[in-house]
Amino acid sequence: MVSLKAYRTWALAAAPLLLQTACSPSPEPAAHDGVRADTPTLAALVDPAWEVQYRDSTRLFIGMSVVDANTVWVAGQPGTWGRTTDGGATWTVSRVPGAEDMAFRDVHAFSADEAFLLSIGNGAASRIYRTADGGESWTLSFENQDPNAFFDCLSFWDRNRGFAFSDAHEGEFTLIRTEDGGGSWTRVDPAHVPDARPGEGAFAASGTCVETGPDGLGWFVTGASGVDTRVMRTTDYGATWSEAPTPVPSGGNTEGLASVAFRDALHGAVFGSAEGPEAVNVATTADGGLTWSPAGVALGGIVYGGAVVPGTPTPTWVAVSPRGSAWSHDDGRTWTTFDTVNTWTVAFLSADVGWAGGRGHISRILNRGAAPDPGGSPDR
Repeated sequence: MVSLKAYRTWALAAAPLLLQTACSPSPEPAAHDGVRADTPTLAALVDPAWEVQYRDSTRLFIGMSVVDANTVWVAGQPGTWGRTTDGGATWTVSRVPGAEDMAFRDVHAFSADEAFLLSIGNGAASRIYRTADGGESWTLSFENQDPNAFFDCLSFWDRNRGFAFSDAHEGEFTLIRTEDGGGSWTRVDPAHVPDARPGEGAFAASGTCVETGPDGLGWFVTGASGVDTRVMRTTDYGATWSEAPTPVPSGGNTEGLASVAFRDALHGAVFGSAEGPEAVNVATTADGGLTWSPAGVALGGIVYGGAVVPGTPTPTWVAVSPRGSAWSHDDGRTWTTFDTVNTWTVAFLSADVGWAGGRGHISRILNRGAAPDPGGSPDR
């Protein structure tokens, strides 16, 4: 069987067709890949559609971090980062000097000025860059020196504490943590992380294979083991980890989990791929990821990225892949496809504020026909 790393190295060239890759102590709400501290006005997502804000057929946008309704960062390839500070009316899209050919797959931003980018690849191709001046300059925060590591995603609890996740090698996952805002990174003791199965890793498909939550909670998802898919969970800012199987199957190199998202500390969903249009590829939890139950099938059996839509009257999710976009308003049990454009990554602040990116486009949600609910609270 082709190893996950070999498959993913080949997939860099065939990316459009294949599946690849907090409520925090800081005063700012977390970016898209953390459980948000702020709750928007209660409103439903109704008759959604994407409105393209930026087009460039030479770029693939894969990672996304939404800071607020005005500020959004994206990551992609080749060597690409992008930012808007006016809600997407205008976008600045450029390349990181010295990394023009890197495959950036994840981004985590704290403000219009501060952001981290993660690139994927074997050995030194896996890197983390950071900027403190809105992308005017970038510094190298981490460069992988392990030829067997292949990093997929990163996330931060606050400006100081974050972690990044790599595929496994010889039965061990490689996780690294920072506690000084990316000034240094140290590997998590493998003895404190569940052992990996042969070939097990994640898919760097949307920058959402990891998640950070309140009070040190965090998660990462796996696949490609040929056994089952798993969610790994931490309660102490990544120092130690436990495991939980999910009902999403993992039968081969292109099958497993690609995305995890939580709408609060207890309720979350995982998204992935599974052979056959009826094979479950969405699972949910109501206990913080200790146990997972099958939900439904989105996008015909393949999902690259999934996101909660905060502040809705019923639990609402959006899933994306090169096949298009779909949404669910019943906690993932049923899904409706609303777009067929090649899309890899997605993030929301509310039913009226959300973005997606993919092959040649960055797009903003159009919530057609919805009106705010005058009262009540989001359904948990």
